Amino acid sequence: MQSKKVLIPVTLLLLIQLSVPVCYTFAQEILVIDHETKERLLEQYGLEEPQPPIPILEQQQNILLGGDWGFTPSVGAVVLELTILARNPLVFISQQLIYSLK
Repeated sequence: MQSKKVLIPVTLLLLIQLSVPVCYTFAQEILVIDHETKERLLEQYGLEEPQPPIPILEQQQNILLGGDWGFTPSVGAVVLELTILARNPLVFISQQLIYSLK
């Protein structure tokens, strides 16, 4: 009974943490500045017009899916790993733990 009292709040906190976007900042909100002030600031400080921002979801996909992971797994190796995971998860987890120690 005591473990349920601890497990439920911890699970709720974890779900709340996972639901918040990774890179959310208040600076992403759109600020309204009149055209004259904007032009004056651009001239005064020698600034250039900023590029339109990439949507957050696309940024997160680029981070996860795009990039150099340092290896290119073959399709056969991926299928083999998924088969081991599906048939016997404990063997798969123990193998991954052993590989991580090397």
